[in-house]
Amino acid sequence: MGWTSTLKDTARAGLHIERTRLEPLLTLRATAGLALSGSVALWLFGGTAAASAAYGALLGGIAVFQRSWRPDPVLPMISALTLGVTSFLSYLTGGHLPLFLLLVALSTFLGGMAWALGGTAGSLGTTNASVMLVTVTLPATVGQSLGQAALMTAGGLVQAALVVLFPIRR
Repeated sequence: MGWTSTLKDTARAGLHIERTRLEPLLTLRATAGLALSGSVALWLFGGTAAASAAYGALLGGIAVFQRSWRPDPVLPMISALTLGVTSFLSYLTGGHLPLFLLLVALSTFLGGMAWALGGTAGSLGTTNASVMLVTVTLPATVGQSLGQAALMTAGGLVQAALVVLFPIRR
């Protein structure tokens, strides 16, 4: 198969419209997880904590929509754990510009390489790297940063719990 026919096949595949059915229950479940995480964190700890929990729940919700060979609750848990760890590490290295830039470069590289594993890993990896850049400015102390990472993880775990409690078969 030559280059021209390969490019032609790729163009046809890219222009092909795939009809999928809407899944409002999945959307409702993911939205409920985001609202629950953010609301409880806002009520208990304030606005910064709510933003952290919402980031974790957002990535967990994105993970729920992705098709993968893994069971549904595993993806939000992995997403939440990696987000919590990278955010905590970004806070620890944020005061040391060369280390922080190295961490951002490594995280961005790994996020880009995650696309080789598929759309699920790629979208979560690159979003994780971008959220890391925002969350480095939220906490003021190491303890707050650890709390922020825990809230991010908790937000994703709420999404995983909702997947287990309210399974929706596609």
